[in-house]
Amino acid sequence: MKIALFSPGIISPKFGATKNRIELAEALTKLGWQTSVMGNLDIGLPNRNVEKSTYREAFKTYLIKNAHLYDVVLYEYDTLPYNRTLFSKGTLFVARPALLSYHFDEIRIPLNLKSYISALIRQSAKKRRKNYNYIELTLSQSDLIQVQNTEDKKCLIKKGHPEDKIIIIPNGILPEKLELFKRTPKISGTKKIAFVGTFDFRKGALDFPILLKLLSRLGNPNAKIKLLGTKGLYSTQQQILGFFPKKLQHLIEIHPTFEPSELPALLSDCQVGVFPSYLESFGYGALEMMAAGLPVVGYDTPGPCDFLLPELKVPAGNTLLMAQKLNKLLNEPAYLEKMGIQAQKQVDKYNWDTIALEVSKTYEYRKSQLINGSLVK
Repeated sequence: MKIALFSPGIISPKFGATKNRIELAEALTKLGWQTSVMGNLDIGLPNRNVEKSTYREAFKTYLIKNAHLYDVVLYEYDTLPYNRTLFSKGTLFVARPALLSYHFDEIRIPLNLKSYISALIRQSAKKRRKNYNYIELTLSQSDLIQVQNTEDKKCLIKKGHPEDKIIIIPNGILPEKLELFKRTPKISGTKKIAFVGTFDFRKGALDFPILLKLLSRLGNPNAKIKLLGTKGLYSTQQQILGFFPKKLQHLIEIHPTFEPSELPALLSDCQVGVFPSYLESFGYGALEMMAAGLPVVGYDTPGPCDFLLPELKVPAGNTLLMAQKLNKLLNEPAYLEKMGIQAQKQVDKYNWDTIALEVSKTYEYRKSQLINGSLVK
């Protein structure tokens, strides 16, 4: 079987949008699949971000000419809003949301005044809803919709998409990386809380200073937060430190970027993880922290909702409960150890090799349905 996994922009394991495609392709290759992970250059565009309309046209042209070369093509859920009859009838077309934007209509993400005004000026909500037309066309014309968590599936069913057309395929961690996380020795020392992800409002930027203040009131005034991979909306350490009162800034350790291979060592001096994200496609950073044996306290939101330990889930925005759960972990070594073991056991279910085996079976079955005409549309 032959699959092409497409993503707008640059293909790199450093970017979450393409990392999962690269690693899924690697796992499928072990099963005998021929895989290609394809970015802008591969469809005749510059190796940088371009307008969505430019990408859509180039992508359409490429697939009209080349889709027949593949058994399966996987692509972003707003990038192919064209009639299915334009493309190869024998190729399985799989639309996959990276971040399901419908959730923004239901989930309130805390913003500071400057960002709130900026969003109004840029008419972010209006532009997002305008994109819904492209999303609906792309999804309706696909053969299969692939999401990464149960909340995304529920949302799309609510929007009228057939349940049988939607499959849940989570992200995973390559087995060799899982072993590296497990082999990396822990460093004892100060109480330190890890977070892996960009520093922005969707991921709880305004909640971090609140958590530190609450932890201080609960008896942990010296608990530190280690922020890993923060570069995104804010590129400098000073910009991020500006979110915290000066008296708390000495408790913040910031690593704007890191090599993927460095993460196990970077997490080795942390005791717990925190993930106050209001919306994710999956929440890969939380899974990686759990792979390192860190119990992760996170919001029960689309993305990490399926793999966070039930005892450590918190309703979105409930910073007090989040701080209380973090405080218990930091203060009770036996409980910390117990939850860390459970976290690693949970991650064992998210081994890319195991997931790829299920993906392979699913694609082969759905392609057979496509060929014999029984696939749900």
